[in-house]
Amino acid sequence: METATLVTFIAYLLVSVVALVLALNPKDSILDIVAYAWAGLGAAFGPVVLFALFSKRTTWLSALLGMVVGTVVLILWHRVGLDAKLYEIVPGFCANCVTIPLLDPIR
Repeated sequence: METATLVTFIAYLLVSVVALVLALNPKDSILDIVAYAWAGLGAAFGPVVLFALFSKRTTWLSALLGMVVGTVVLILWHRVGLDAKLYEIVPGFCANCVTIPLLDPIR
């Protein structure tokens, strides 16, 4: 078996196991999982794309740390249960937007 075929087979197997585990949780609906996934993408990458387009001072380090901070805030917001009051993308997006300019070099 070729290496690429083996890697593809293992990836399919892993995705199938993760999908099975997610499907076995009766508390979560597909809509909740998709909303959480989109919130994660928006909080991690949204501000980075905007700052990369509109700020020449954005560095790779500030973008990376902004993505990490936005994702961590999103996960903590969801785990604490505050997502019932405010959709978790909002605090994650805001934390990312605050982190990136703080780490931009002063020119």
